[in-house]
Amino acid sequence: MRHALLLQYLLGFVLMVLFSYMNAHYPDKTWLFFTLYLLVFMGIIFFVTGRQAQNIFRDLEEVKKGEIIYQADPDQSLKLREKDMEKTQGELAAQFKVSLIPMLTMILFLMVFYIPSFRQFFQNIGNTLTQDQKMAMFYSFLAMYGSFYLISMITGLYTRRVQSKTGTLTIATKYTITSRGIIVDDRLPIKFPLKGSIGTDNKRKFVEITLIQQVMGSQVKQRIRLYTPEPSKLANLLKEKGMMQK
Repeated sequence: MRHALLLQYLLGFVLMVLFSYMNAHYPDKTWLFFTLYLLVFMGIIFFVTGRQAQNIFRDLEEVKKGEIIYQADPDQSLKLREKDMEKTQGELAAQFKVSLIPMLTMILFLMVFYIPSFRQFFQNIGNTLTQDQKMAMFYSFLAMYGSFYLISMITGLYTRRVQSKTGTLTIATKYTITSRGIIVDDRLPIKFPLKGSIGTDNKRKFVEITLIQQVMGSQVKQRIRLYTPEPSKLANLLKEKGMMQK
């Protein structure tokens, strides 16, 4: 994972230098290179997301092959979830705010590029470093792309730091437990043995599985909440079937 993180930083640095060079030497194509930079940046994100999706699909097929040992009643789970909605709203709202941070970073970058006064600020940086016009433009764009990338890294680290403490919360509408794992909402597989902890809230009627994942060199919590009329019974089943396997 740390190698992947270093590769990400190295790739970001190479992109900054490359696009700054192209913008400086072909100023008439500034908008084109800016668009390409965004496309490449987004392409990397989609590539990583695509690889994660492949792993999820593979795990989903594997868990489905197991023998069904418990299947929750979707209507019952939904009713229990709705009764608990007042308390879950705050948790979900906080999680939603954190998820908006990367989008706000992108909006900030677009503002910097499109608002003349912001662009002028970075142009002044280049002009103070050299009298050579091309080199001045190179430094200006390097400062702009570098600022965007630095902010992206800081917000990314902050987001993962928050997630490492509170965890991302997934509330199941329906779920099935097989001999190989849990299928949440027909799309999220959790393979056995469970690598985490199992907690219960008998008053709010749910079992919560807390998993620890490695994301770009950082530990991130993933919380899976399963509503059930008998939380202790479901928790015992998960501990017996999901945590005792070799």
